[in-house]
Amino acid sequence: MPVTGLFFLPNQGADSSPTQDILARLTTHYNPSPTGPWTLSHRLFRETPSNAPPPANGPDRGKPPGPRYLQILTLSHHAPRTHVTITTTHAPSQTRAGTPASSNISAEATSGEPATVISIPQGASSEEFIQLMMSKFGPLWQLRQILNVVNGQAFEVGDFRVRVGEVRQGGGGGGQIGKGAVCEVEWVGVEGEEEWEAAGPVITGFWEGLGIRGARRVFGVPGLAKGEGSVRQWCEVLRVRG
Repeated sequence: MPVTGLFFLPNQGADSSPTQDILARLTTHYNPSPTGPWTLSHRLFRETPSNAPPPANGPDRGKPPGPRYLQILTLSHHAPRTHVTITTTHAPSQTRAGTPASSNISAEATSGEPATVISIPQGASSEEFIQLMMSKFGPLWQLRQILNVVNGQAFEVGDFRVRVGEVRQGGGGGGQIGKGAVCEVEWVGVEGEEEWEAAGPVITGFWEGLGIRGARRVFGVPGLAKGEGSVRQWCEVLRVRG
């Protein structure tokens, strides 16, 4: 079962080009074989504060709960499905044993409260769901952002599949804002829990071989249905913070 890691590198200014930086380093250090383009679309909704119930008991009783997020994600390499997740309130992200302290691991991987994930047919059905959220559920969920990956390129490098693309915020047409670059590193052929535990350092080592600093890192979660771990980590890396 493949295991993936995601690396998001934000824009540092008007003249920065993190996507081109990653591609240049990838070509220089690993001599990758191109496998074709890829795309991503992501919509994020945040639960309106008035609809978030307070904790019923425990040490956090009476404290305002953290926000919940509903996310709609379409990945070209996960076609023909569109994925919908609802992320429940979590404790702050923690670092999995064996990974660098600077890594940002999804809180659901350590809190025992995984996100709910459902999938719907891509195309008309997913568009109808989006329109339903916008027209009927506005009082419950507020649209916070729309993200797309443009100029996505995929490669093979030995036992790795690598996808690199530019993340842009905004709807179709003009007026989109460049947010940075995302790189998915997929290590193929991983079998069993022990090998999965070793995947974090292996994927991190691949990324660090590029010599790029300042990226936010998110790793997948073992023991899930095929493809679900990748969906959950994409939703984590694309989610608005705070």
